[in-house]
Amino acid sequence: MNRTVEFLRGHFLLHAVPEQELEKAAEAMCEMEFNPGDSLIKEGSPGNCCYFIISGEALVSTHNLTGKPIMLDILKEGALAGEIALIMQEKRTADVKAVGMVRALCLETEAFTRLAEASPMFYESLLYSARIRLVHGLLRKATIWSSIADQELRGLAEITVRRKVAQGEIIVQKDAPAGHLYMIARGRFEVRREGRRDTVLGSGDCFGEADLLLDGPHTGTVTSLEDGQLLIIGREEFHYILQQYGQVHRQLAEMVRLRYPELSASVQAALASSRSGEGLPAEPHNPGSKTVKQRTGKDRWIDRVLIFGGLFILFTVCAIWFKQPVWVAAALLTGGLTGPVAYVSYMRSSQLLGYRSSRLVLSFVLSAATAVPAAWIIERQLLYQGAGTELAFGPIGGPLAISLIEETVKLLVCVLLLRGQSKRFLMDAIVFGAAVGMGFAAAESMLYGWNYLQSGTTTDMLAVLWVRTLLSPFGHGTWTAIAAAGLWHGLQRYGRETHHTWWNRYGNMAGLWGASIILHALWDYHYSNGILRLAAMLIIGAAGLFLVYRLLRKGMREETQALMLLNPDLEQRPDHQSEASTAAALADLLLPQSGKAAPDLQCDECGTLSPHDALYCARCGGALRAPGRQI
Repeated sequence: MNRTVEFLRGHFLLHAVPEQELEKAAEAMCEMEFNPGDSLIKEGSPGNCCYFIISGEALVSTHNLTGKPIMLDILKEGALAGEIALIMQEKRTADVKAVGMVRALCLETEAFTRLAEASPMFYESLLYSARIRLVHGLLRKATIWSSIADQELRGLAEITVRRKVAQGEIIVQKDAPAGHLYMIARGRFEVRREGRRDTVLGSGDCFGEADLLLDGPHTGTVTSLEDGQLLIIGREEFHYILQQYGQVHRQLAEMVRLRYPELSASVQAALASSRSGEGLPAEPHNPGSKTVKQRTGKDRWIDRVLIFGGLFILFTVCAIWFKQPVWVAAALLTGGLTGPVAYVSYMRSSQLLGYRSSRLVLSFVLSAATAVPAAWIIERQLLYQGAGTELAFGPIGGPLAISLIEETVKLLVCVLLLRGQSKRFLMDAIVFGAAVGMGFAAAESMLYGWNYLQSGTTTDMLAVLWVRTLLSPFGHGTWTAIAAAGLWHGLQRYGRETHHTWWNRYGNMAGLWGASIILHALWDYHYSNGILRLAAMLIIGAAGLFLVYRLLRKGMREETQALMLLNPDLEQRPDHQSEASTAAALADLLLPQSGKAAPDLQCDECGTLSPHDALYCARCGGALRAPGRQI
């Protein structure tokens, strides 16, 4: 016990504690040893003791809203662990694990209380330290400040106020003066504007930022829907942070632009003014030069190729061998779907910020069910003469008219899918366009196969299906993706429109739509011999894929820039490299790894799927949360 008393007497927090109280505390303490990786404290468990570390080091860590492990601190000899839960009378706020062998003194709640009562200075010091550490952990877990370097974030924790709120409490009132930024650590909050619900915010979101930037009153009323917790920072501190941290400045500007498009121009001007007013130049930033990890489903298109291709081969063999209707029907179905499904899966795997597969399936089926019958009826009424076999408008006008009709019908389906502000990325148009085009191609292939089966043999049907499957990347999916990209350009809004922006919008729209029609018409043209037709198909197919490739590159750059603007942590900045490498090494050592790729994160507000290491949705600006994650 003498060794324990000696340790306590030399601890900087216990200098003012009377000797007899130190002896009583020492009697209540027990010395414990922890092996590397052992848990001293588990997050979420009740707080019934704390630890004075005698020797060794311990890692303090937690998980953010998306489930990613983050390092909060390294505790060394003399440090105190677990006091936050005792002082705040809350559950454990973080995990503490041994790094190497750790020896520690365990102090139970009752003895800790006596020690605190015996030395008010000891208690006040711990209370201040615990509050800072608690707020620092919350800022790292679930706020827009989490991209700030850890040492500087500790300083921000000192000027941040933590406030608990009750269900039904009105946090800000419309038209009241705006003086604070509110960051949600826990709970859900309803925002009402013009007498109706505008949105519901949750952990990781913030409110009041646009009102502070515009230096005006609150434009809406915010009410707590459940008991929650807010982190609050004042006006002056808010503007200071924006002036000092360029990445936060850009992040907030993009978030406001997405959430309040009607205020975007005013807020951008206010942000620029706040930096120039301090003599700080606008920071150039080119996030497109960085790379972002692809979504976890990147290679699933290969799985779908193998599955559908394998089934098609199996059903082809069975149809030829057994000649039974069930195998013929199965071959017809898989033959129509194999190429289109593989193509759409590849397009979707190239997208960083996509939607659930169900939306693409709906687009695929909608095109097959509506565009194909509509095109067939229009073509029969306008293009075919007599008994329906002779094509009107001649050998050049006929294919051109067919391509115009079919691309227009498919584009109308794309208009239905791409309307509204949520489809804001070029990649949305490309992927949905590919789904619409390939839905059309799948239905068309099945109809062609059925016609050949009725007029010929099973072998004729299978031959047609195999040819169309192999040629599917050159056809409808590519053409409609190009046309949909043109439609996307036409639907864009550039704020105050000039002659240049008007020409840019509608010029791109007409050019890409025209390109899709020309490629389609040249593909359908009846060439004089087989060699010429083969050469033309290769050239036309290569031209279409090259154009889609260029559009994909542009769309991927746009998504990457948007994602990085709202998620600066995805960029490996020099000032974070050593901190990140240390955290990664410790996390690999102490945190359990499942071996499975982390799933994509779905935005609760708009349904967008984002990479698992993103914190904010680049489509709507909302905070991302892993299922079931709570602070």
